[in-house]
Amino acid sequence: MAVARLEKYLIVVHKSEETKVLKYLQKKELVELKPYFKKETETDESASLPPKQDLNVPVANIKAKRALDILEEYEKKPGKKMASKTGKLVVSNHEYEKIASSCTDNDEIIEEIISIDKEINFNNTKIAEISLNINQLDLWSSFKEKLESLGDFDSYSIKLGTIKAKKNIFEEICSEFDKRQISYEIINTNLDLNYIILAYHSSIRADAQDYLSDITFEDADVLGCCGTVQENIDGLKKQLEHLESINGNLIAKLQEYSKDFERNLTIYLDYLENNVEIEWAVSYGYSTDNVSFYTAWVKKDDKKILDNIIDSFNFTRIIPVEPQEDEVIPTILENKKIFRPFELIINLYGVPRYYEIDPTPYMALFFALFFGLCLTDAGYGLVFIAISIVLFFKMKGSKNIPMLVLALGIFTILGGAVFNGWFGDLPSYLGIDGFFSRLAIFGDPMKSTEGAMNFFRLALLLGVIQVIFGLVIKFFDNLFRKEYKIVFFDTLPWIVIIVSLIIMLLSTEMAVNIQLVSEPIFSASVSKILVWLMIPAALVIILFGARDEKKWGLRLFMGFLNLTIVNGITSFLGDFLSYIRLMALGLVTAGIGTAINKIAFQLGSIPVVGIIIVIIGLIFGHIFNIGINILGGFVHTMRLQYVEFFSKFYVGGGKPFEVLKEEHKYISIKD
Repeated sequence: MAVARLEKYLIVVHKSEETKVLKYLQKKELVELKPYFKKETETDESASLPPKQDLNVPVANIKAKRALDILEEYEKKPGKKMASKTGKLVVSNHEYEKIASSCTDNDEIIEEIISIDKEINFNNTKIAEISLNINQLDLWSSFKEKLESLGDFDSYSIKLGTIKAKKNIFEEICSEFDKRQISYEIINTNLDLNYIILAYHSSIRADAQDYLSDITFEDADVLGCCGTVQENIDGLKKQLEHLESINGNLIAKLQEYSKDFERNLTIYLDYLENNVEIEWAVSYGYSTDNVSFYTAWVKKDDKKILDNIIDSFNFTRIIPVEPQEDEVIPTILENKKIFRPFELIINLYGVPRYYEIDPTPYMALFFALFFGLCLTDAGYGLVFIAISIVLFFKMKGSKNIPMLVLALGIFTILGGAVFNGWFGDLPSYLGIDGFFSRLAIFGDPMKSTEGAMNFFRLALLLGVIQVIFGLVIKFFDNLFRKEYKIVFFDTLPWIVIIVSLIIMLLSTEMAVNIQLVSEPIFSASVSKILVWLMIPAALVIILFGARDEKKWGLRLFMGFLNLTIVNGITSFLGDFLSYIRLMALGLVTAGIGTAINKIAFQLGSIPVVGIIIVIIGLIFGHIFNIGINILGGFVHTMRLQYVEFFSKFYVGGGKPFEVLKEEHKYISIKD
């Protein structure tokens, strides 16, 4: 239950076996590897390293991904396409190694797939052009003469074209044609667009062209066409059928490729993407013509495994090195299985620094308990457990998420049981509330004042316990690290003051009046003793709380602020009151659940369909309640850990251990 101890090594590898060594280390998932830099040229080994995501993606990776996208685009069965996105391919290690070693064959298939796709796209462009030409010619299908008859000749001119004009204006234009001795025939009309054929004598050609220019006459796009309109359409349709036939054959070929090669190419792409990290390591850092250098962090317990790996290569050596001054050592969290799921919460905040305490085991119980109280519904906890079982079977690899969901579900059941929350107050509608009421040892906060006050007291008590526990962790952590100034000037005085104030409060009638207790727990004489403990503790904070200040006047002033306002008594009071949000969120969940039940059963009085409405209303209503309150419960529970608890002993901001490993995006390897 701590941060794992790490050791740093220099790995010296001959270029002849460099890639092989890196691939082997990657497969073993043992070390954090970084290219080495000479001290005289670079003091921070990671300062000049570009992020891995900024490394240029190899062309082979791009082509493989493109080929798979093409196969997916032309997939014959849409259902199969959707299924391919739902999970990873399960691949044996032997199959993976076999396909990874067949680079040449895979590359040839990829090139052919891309080439076929280019030909299909080229044909599609021509098909689009031909289809457009057919549509344009089809507008002139009423013109039965040969298109060679159109144009300007010695004695006359004949034109096909369009005039865009409303009906009344077009009629005026036609009248003008008659006046100007321009013959016309209307071929087609589409809204305000009029398709016409014009003929006029060469003697009036100039006047006719000027007029046509004024009325925005547009010539038909039939330039270069021979024969009749229909003959041209028939010829284009034959070209269209030919190209579509070619594309059909090409698509069928891709569909066959999809059936025969999609699996292999997916595995090959996964292999290529795993090589990117190796390329990143090889491309940067210090090396000579024959040798490359790397620094590696490895867990102390794994040192023998690393030795055995290196000894299996002829031209690779490792040398232990000391971390540089102020070097950031990566962090690996090592917790028992029961606590590992809660490392997800720590990772969201920031892992501890290398020499810092790991808060995971200290936070885990509180987090699960607080989340359960935020929902306060045992029925919802049962839903959580059902979801966790599904996740156990569905998720490959790490089971941390299912375990976390399971733990939260168990504590949600406990929280709901002690406060009588079972899908709101559903048991009372089913006539079985007697049994569940006996389990509610703290009462029902929705039906009794005593239950609500018990919830209030419990939330406040848990807050006091967690905040003081945080101070105790800080006390012993710094004591073991021999940080005695922090122990005796910052931590112990606050433990004395906070505990004393709480005991003094519980020994007064004020605690009874605000219903914290039914009668004073401690004797009034205890307060007189505790005052004499609090006074020296307060003086220590005033004198040494701002001990870095050189001027005594400012030191005493800042010390007094530390005692009262700045991270002082008022701050602790605010921390304690923050935990009342557990009660507030729990009551919100219970209130919405109760409202859902009431509305659903009121609608149940509708004849015939009433029972169906009740069932549907309960299902969707409680799903909605679970959804919105999971979010609120999770966020506010995290806030209590991050702000109220961690602030007492934990800083975080460490650098996570980035193990060199295979990142299988598309496949899952089974041994």
